[in-house]
Amino acid sequence: MKTKTENIDPGKLRSLQRVTSSDGYFLICALDHLSDFQELLNRDITQVSYQRTGEAKIELVQALAGECTAFLLDARYGLAQTIVSGALPGSVGLMASIEDEDYKPPTATRKTRFRENWGTRQMKLLGVDVCKLLWFYRPDSTVASHQREVVQKLVEECASFSLPLVVEPIWYALEGEDSKSSAWRARRIEGIIESAREADGLGVDMLKVEFPGYVEDDPGKSKAYEACRALDANVHTPWVILSAGVGYETFKTQVEIACRAGASGFLAGRSIWRDAAATSDPGERINAGKAAAKRIAELASITRAHGRPYKPQLSGAELVEAFPEFWYGRWNSR
Repeated sequence: MKTKTENIDPGKLRSLQRVTSSDGYFLICALDHLSDFQELLNRDITQVSYQRTGEAKIELVQALAGECTAFLLDARYGLAQTIVSGALPGSVGLMASIEDEDYKPPTATRKTRFRENWGTRQMKLLGVDVCKLLWFYRPDSTVASHQREVVQKLVEECASFSLPLVVEPIWYALEGEDSKSSAWRARRIEGIIESAREADGLGVDMLKVEFPGYVEDDPGKSKAYEACRALDANVHTPWVILSAGVGYETFKTQVEIACRAGASGFLAGRSIWRDAAATSDPGERINAGKAAAKRIAELASITRAHGRPYKPQLSGAELVEAFPEFWYGRWNSR
């Protein structure tokens, strides 16, 4: 990451401070999953009620809040429920997803779909610190220009509320491509870096990225480290790794590699709490929740040992130049 401190928006910075640790790391639990979360509760999601889904998320937030700097939640099952129930402490930051979709792109012409009757203004009124966009993106797809326009407009909208925007680019197979082939796997690595660079260039405030590589063996780990370094060199924003539901031990390795290359933490879900959501036995669920909390603590230690803290700051003449006396008269006056 090429550090950039000019044009700091104090509103956005304050929000980003609320989702990081005091020493500048993003230790965030993603819990905004929709149908894939319900499938863990019961393979037949028609048997999973709205109440059961919300209660399951409340239980996870209660179990993990002591180790997280923030949670990423969805409006349908998680936001109001965890706030009003008291499960989400006021000292823990809050991210919210704006899209209404899952991680299963059915076609090569998938366009981002926002949640109906939900948006950035409501997030700000609710006290959400950061807006998150799941962004299926291939620069060579027929909908690439549309997808770029979606991000451009959302960047402007979030800026009007001084609401930071984190974008989560997802690389996917176009029709006719074999996602299991070695050629596609190699292209995916390049694509993750390309997508991160494009999102960064559109003015987003943070990136939640797929791990650009494979860690089955030492050569793979070495190549993944170089890919993470290339990603870091191509963006100005802080970036964190998502888990994509891989096994915990694999994700732990990915976090270390990414942090050594410049990442500032993780924003992960199923790799951490899958076991706690997948059991119906109350006792097992409690134990699995404790195990998930230990996982977050372990990932936090790895992040602190190897990652780059996000702590932009100005002082002295630079601070006065950026925020002269009566600065608020012209700041964000749109």
